[in-house]
Amino acid sequence: MRLRTFAIATLAVLLAIAGFAAVPAEETKTTTAQPVAPASPPDAPDAPDAPDSAGVLNQHPGDDLSGVGQDINIPAGTTHDGAIVCVYGHVTIDGQVDGDVTVIAGRLDIKGSVSGDVTGVASRIDVDPKARIDGDLTNAGGTLRRNGATVQGQVVNIPFGISFPSWDRGLRSGWGQFAGFFIWWKLFAIFLFFVCALLLAALVPDRIRLISEEAPTRLFTAFIFGLVGYVVFVFAQLFLTATLIGIPLVFLLYLVFVVLKWMAMCGIFHQIGFRMGKAMGRELSLLGAILLGLLPFALLRFVPFCIGFSIWFLVEILAFGYLILTRVGTRGTPGFAPAPPRTDSSAVTAVTAVTAVTAGGDRHVRQPIALGWMA
Repeated sequence: MRLRTFAIATLAVLLAIAGFAAVPAEETKTTTAQPVAPASPPDAPDAPDAPDSAGVLNQHPGDDLSGVGQDINIPAGTTHDGAIVCVYGHVTIDGQVDGDVTVIAGRLDIKGSVSGDVTGVASRIDVDPKARIDGDLTNAGGTLRRNGATVQGQVVNIPFGISFPSWDRGLRSGWGQFAGFFIWWKLFAIFLFFVCALLLAALVPDRIRLISEEAPTRLFTAFIFGLVGYVVFVFAQLFLTATLIGIPLVFLLYLVFVVLKWMAMCGIFHQIGFRMGKAMGRELSLLGAILLGLLPFALLRFVPFCIGFSIWFLVEILAFGYLILTRVGTRGTPGFAPAPPRTDSSAVTAVTAVTAVTAGGDRHVRQPIALGWMA
């Protein structure tokens, strides 16, 4: 019994010693206090860049300012030292510009002052009554509203009314502005044809008359020849354009093509004008008949929806066809030869009776005379 009690006591002492050894010694830490820096505020986000409008703008401080399809604005109270050149854009000057201002196919609004020249080409220029221009003011082919503004230099105004839609507005209002351009372009093309008709009528009247004589006949053949000729001409132009050596010949060939085609068109217009004059009981000259025949087709060119253009182009195809058929107005269509005379004995002979007075008296003798082809 004592042995059992001793064994339990010995086991308890061993367990107590093992537990004391398993407890880790307490560590001593030394900490030095450091001042804590206040947290820095987060960086402010960068302002988003303003969206660039369509076009290219080159701007340098104290240098010239140029833009293509880009609006240019000089705010009030600011001064731009240099010239401004804008193509197909809108320029607004509320401040001061120490230089020249040039706008091409765009719009210019001036409410401030410009120390140089102001030039607009096919543009709309609007000058405020309080604005001031120290140089010349020139409008070529556009519109100008001076409004009594002060202009120290000369004012040159050639108003054709041509203007172009702004880039930023797209084509919402562009068709109306382009219509004025096309009208003036058609007028210019008709004027060129008129001048060329004057020269051709004085230089090659015989060729124009020969083509005019051919105009009422062989319409379908002339149309086919003209259509094929146009196709061949286009392919010849493309071939010359593809070769470096033939590029200078492209413009020369096209100029010759236009002059010859207009000569043939003068022949067609002469035939039409001649018939119109004959219906009115008047005999017209060569140039008068050409101009009278040109008049209805010139008016048809202004018909919208490509109707006028289609009619004019049809006349061009026919003219080119007659130009080929007549060999540039040098040979007409060969006439039909008369039927050969009959040589057989059955040729018809017309017999007329004539009265002949014989030398011996007053007796009348009827003698037959044969008229016609002799057998």
